[in-house]
Amino acid sequence: MAARLAGKTTLVTGSAQGIGQAIAAHFESEGAEVWRGDLQPMDGERALHLDVSNEESWAKAIAEIKAGSGKLDILVNNAGIEWEKPLQDIPLGDWRKVMSVNVDGIFLGCRTAKPLMERRVEGRASVINISSVAGIVGFPDQVAYNTSKGAVRHLTKSLAVEWAAHGTPIRCNSIHPGCINTPMLAAAGEKWVAAGLIEGDSLMEAMGAMCPLNEVGDPSDIAWGAVYLASDEAKFVTGLELVIDGGFIAR
Repeated sequence: MAARLAGKTTLVTGSAQGIGQAIAAHFESEGAEVWRGDLQPMDGERALHLDVSNEESWAKAIAEIKAGSGKLDILVNNAGIEWEKPLQDIPLGDWRKVMSVNVDGIFLGCRTAKPLMERRVEGRASVINISSVAGIVGFPDQVAYNTSKGAVRHLTKSLAVEWAAHGTPIRCNSIHPGCINTPMLAAAGEKWVAAGLIEGDSLMEAMGAMCPLNEVGDPSDIAWGAVYLASDEAKFVTGLELVIDGGFIAR
């Protein structure tokens, strides 16, 4: 079977660990040339120091990709942060920090990458924005995160419709992970336990119990969804919100 992403050039943000790391690895296994962007140090010739909340950092990253690969077929806006505090305990600066990474980062990424992504002879490029089930349903003590991921959900749909209306050859879709076994989930889970929001002998078992499938997901579950949306198999798919959550929001 031919590699599903052969010949495609990709940028994955937040790819030093967790979901971003899994997406980058799966894309490479499917034949893509992958650029990795993160604030954390990474090895490799296509590793970029990228602060997604910074306009100049984005401009530099896209310029490096243009000089090195000459094109960009797939952009995965995965970088994000989570904040677990009730509304009254959130300083305005912390609220704005979450928005700057989770929302501004995707706005800047799409705007900066668009001129390179739309320079194509055939086919459509693919933007994949990683949102969350928290962008569809609420969860206590993370109002900033919930709001930011809801914004990602609607930003994605807005760009899908706008780009299609202007004949821009870029598809735009969002993925909404549920409880996925990552360092971010583990850190959040510890705070939920401390606040009495979940309980159980094992942190992962307690979070898995919130899902009808009774387990947390693996980063590869999200990565395979991203492979589909990035591939030509999804050439007629735009504005989609792909929920991968073990049934979490079906209840």
